[in-house]
Amino acid sequence: MSDADAAGVARLVSIAGRLKRVKRTGWLDRGVPPDRAESVADHIFRTALLAWLAAAADPALDRDRVLTLALIHDLAEAISGDPAPYGADDLPPESDREARRAFFSIRHLRSAEDAAAKHAAEQAAIVEMLEPLPFGLRDELHEMWEAYEGQASPEARFVKEADRLEAYLQSREYVQDDPDLPVAGFADMAAREVHHPALTAVRDSFVALPPDERA
Repeated sequence: MSDADAAGVARLVSIAGRLKRVKRTGWLDRGVPPDRAESVADHIFRTALLAWLAAAADPALDRDRVLTLALIHDLAEAISGDPAPYGADDLPPESDREARRAFFSIRHLRSAEDAAAKHAAEQAAIVEMLEPLPFGLRDELHEMWEAYEGQASPEARFVKEADRLEAYLQSREYVQDDPDLPVAGFADMAAREVHHPALTAVRDSFVALPPDERA
């Protein structure tokens, strides 16, 4: 590896390190204490591990591609942050837990305009992050990121389901510590949007784990 190539890799790894400090907005808004709220890096790690392990059950999936997609699926958030699919002004005050519970009993989806703005911001972030990489690596990772965003392959769709499943698993762990947290929507998401047999099997097995075997 040339000095220039090594410098490009070092820069990307340095920027990606910010993900250790970017807390997942949805947990903070639901009342998870900041010192308990997972970071985006935490989420990426377990999504990648989950996806790679579960993909072993499906010979049709390219597990190397699954792993790479999982590792980069939220990479842009090192620059763009983790914006919620609702406006800060829409949130009821933290002091009104019942209003917050009602607010989060409904799954909030981005408007087309907000989704387009989020994609544009993340695309710009990815271009900035990958620019210093060697030409081949830059193109490979950019193509994979676009494939994930467009859900353009079986591996991309599998990782999207793993991403949703990981969020559900995390919600189960949080509600174990605080049963009043408004996280019921994640169970609905996991039931409606996780379909791959390997992932549904993990989902159901996780629910059956004794409490002392969970995080």
